[in-house]
Amino acid sequence: MTLILFFLLLSPQDQTAEAKKLLEAAIPVPKDSPIVQLEWENDGKSGSGVFQRGKAWRVDTKKGEVEISSAWDGKGFLCYRKRSNTYFRNPKDSPSMLLSDGGALAELCYTGSADRVLNGNKATVKKEKLGDVECSHIVIPRPDLQGYTDLELHVWVDADKHCLRYSKRYKAQGKPYENTFVYKVVDPPTATSDNFEIKMPADAKVLGASK
Repeated sequence: MTLILFFLLLSPQDQTAEAKKLLEAAIPVPKDSPIVQLEWENDGKSGSGVFQRGKAWRVDTKKGEVEISSAWDGKGFLCYRKRSNTYFRNPKDSPSMLLSDGGALAELCYTGSADRVLNGNKATVKKEKLGDVECSHIVIPRPDLQGYTDLELHVWVDADKHCLRYSKRYKAQGKPYENTFVYKVVDPPTATSDNFEIKMPADAKVLGASK
């Protein structure tokens, strides 16, 4: 029995359940609104998002003159690019674009669950300071996301259950890259259900439609 316990202590413990609990506890829940509203900075790109759990989401990003709006209303997905005045629609939701443009907290706010962030992968959790703040640092390998090598999602959650930072780390052509989001929760939210709609100019051109 002692020998078995010794090997159990040596073997790495699965911390996925702990990671899931920490991630889901970090989802903002406004008291008087079904809408969660976020703002963030992402390596020189500003972003904002509105989310109604399981029903609709919208994410807007801006970097210089490049502005992109993406939205899912439960019936269809729309992506509009302001500079080129072009758009495309899809009858299916786009979890990959939500995660790419809004990061992990955006995904958590929409689904209310860490399942799609984890996507069946095993996570690790360690205590770590972010600046002067003691945090739980959650690391999620995501080999299932195509187009990247050694991709990992990193989330820092403090003792008050706030998501302080999210980073996507990966390699491209052998070089390491890191894409970091720093979030601000707008509470109480100023957005309403009207903010989920993307209002495009009448002369916007369709870029392509997926069947």
